[in-house]
This record gives sequence, C-alpha cells and structure tokens, in this order.
Amino acid sequence: MITLAKKEVMSEEEFRLLRDLIHNEFGILLKGDKRLTLHTKVSHRLSILGLSTYQQYYEYIMADSSKEELYTFVSHITNNDTYFFREKTQLDVFAELLVDIKQEKQQKYDKKLRIASLASSSGEEAYTLNIIVQESKLFIWGWDMKIIGIDVNRNAIQKANEACYTKNSFRLINDNSTAYIDKYFANEKGRYFLRKSSAKNVEFKLGNLLDRKTFEGLHPLDVIFCRNFLIYMSDEAILKLVKNFYDALSDTGHLFIGSSESLIQKTNLFVPEYQRSIIVYRKNLKV
Repeated sequence: MITLAKKEVMSEEEFRLLRDLIHNEFGILLKGDKRLTLHTKVSHRLSILGLSTYQQYYEYIMADSSKEELYTFVSHITNNDTYFFREKTQLDVFAELLVDIKQEKQQKYDKKLRIASLASSSGEEAYTLNIIVQESKLFIWGWDMKIIGIDVNRNAIQKANEACYTKNSFRLINDNSTAYIDKYFANEKGRYFLRKSSAKNVEFKLGNLLDRKTFEGLHPLDVIFCRNFLIYMSDEAILKLVKNFYDALSDTGHLFIGSSESLIQKTNLFVPEYQRSIIVYRKNLKV
C-alpha cells in the first residue's frame, strides 16, 4: 500500500519570503523552522482574502501600498504579553531620575516632559510610567507632560486605548501596592478600567520603530523605555533601532532596555551608567 505524503501547509520558500519580509520591515527574527507556527497564526488571513497559497499572500502584501495588510500580518505574530510594574528595580530608578530631570529642566526654563514607551504592547508599561510620574507629584503645576506609546500591533494599540485590563495584568503587584489599583482603576466584575484622569497624559500610535518617520515630532524625548524587544531582533536591526533612539532622545536623556538585553559592544552611540543593580544608557555625545 502506497501512502501519499501530506502536502506541506507552507513551503520552505514561502516561509523564507514571509520571514525575510518581517525582518526587512521590522527587524524581527523568526528563528528556526517556524512554518507551522506561522501557518497557525495567519492561515485565517488567506481565507478572509480568498487566497490559496502563502506565495499569493506574500504578493498581496507587497502589492498593498497602504501597508494595511503588512501591519495586520505582523499584528498576528508579535508577542504582547506584559503587565503593570514590570521589572520594579528599573522603575524605582526611573522614579529617582525624575528628580534630576526636573532640576535640569528648571535650570533651562523648560517645562515639557516627554517619555516614550516603545514596543508598548497593550499599554501597561506606558500607564505604569504615568502612575509613577503622578505619584512623584513633581510635574503638576504648569508642566506639559506626555507619555507616548508606540507599537506595530494594531490590536495591542486598540486595547491600550481602551485601557481595560484583567487581573493578569497586575500579577506582580504585591499587597503593599494594591492601593495603586484602587486609586487608578475602577473594578467592574473583574475588569479593571483605568480612570480617565490617569490616562489623559498618555497617547498611543501605530508605528514601526525601524522607520525614522515614526519618531517625527517626538524629539527631544527625556526618557525612552524599550524593554524586551531587542531580544527578537537581529544585530543589524538593533543598530538601526538605536540610531533612531539616539536621534529622538535629548542630549541628557535616558534609555531603559530589558534587564536581559545589552548594548555594550554593540554600538558606541550609548554609554552605560550603573545605577543600583541595573544599567541605564545615556547618549554618547562624543560620536
């Protein structure tokens, strides 16, 4: 009895086309043979668009000058798992830096504070930073304060704008910090809605961090948070990314990346400063 081989859901060539597309556009690396994973996440798009092969899907994306389908595609493959008050030591250092930032700005008669949460996912980080700034009570009277969240995933941006979360988003908040939940959120049957007063300084937008146009109008940023995103990128893409960070930050700005990530020996655009047990990066003004 002859058994016919089962047709592959995605050929190696089709996978290569889509893998390289994601890397070239967004810098994201799909390591190893992720054909089945990719098929599982985006096969429904073929049905919706009436396409029969991934070759056709690739050609459809490339022919779409609006890049709508490109962003739909990447929205289905990015990881959006995050939560409030992630990596607390970094946040404690950020809270301490706010004092120095205010003093520097007052000396320059500058009353604007700009903070970016990049690869912002569903907004937990951006809103965490806003809560920390509000709790500091340093930027109240006469200050123009804004936190900007940017992500390639339009579903995540929509959720961030809705500002409605479940208990899973607060999984690292201990008993001593539960007052934050009561103060900044309204609990309606297990759904936590951020109070409007806590969201008014935060905005989100869809954007590709490798595209310089994404950063237009943001300079000068005082602080950039881009945590646990570089681990998904190639070294080549990281260099493009940090150049955009360098150009967007003020000369006295601060860059926070994930605790498992490092720019040391990867670029000379930033120099590390050791604070507590973490590294905060500053612009190298000598390059």
